[in-house]
Amino acid sequence: MKTLRIIGALLLLSLVSVAAVAADDIYSWETDLDAALAHAREVDRTVLVYFAGSDWCGWCARLHNEVIFTDLFRDFQQRFVVPVLIDFPRIRELTPAQQLANEQLAARFGVRGFPTIIILDPDGTERFRTGFVAGGASNYIAHLLPHVRR
Repeated sequence: MKTLRIIGALLLLSLVSVAAVAADDIYSWETDLDAALAHAREVDRTVLVYFAGSDWCGWCARLHNEVIFTDLFRDFQQRFVVPVLIDFPRIRELTPAQQLANEQLAARFGVRGFPTIIILDPDGTERFRTGFVAGGASNYIAHLLPHVRR
């Protein structure tokens, strides 16, 4: 029983560590939806809004490792979308203003679980909603591509 507890603790620690390391890249994404929408209008792209629990959500960690942090997805992101992170971390602290803004956006879009990816037109109209999809970056991009091309 003690061995199982140790293994469980190590697995949890490794998951949190992977999520925390992987999350560094998404923290460079826009966090203000209005600013992202304005930028999307300027560059004629759609907005990819990522609702995440970046430092605790196992499915988010899989999405990071298998999709978001690949060169293929980074190229897709740079060419087709303005990425926005709406994060609900448990370890990393947000400012009270950012936390409130994120909670309001989750309520506005009816987000109930993580990860949730929503594709928006530059005017804020929702085009598509999804979560984690297995199969790696190329499969995920194929899943998103019909909804991000304008």
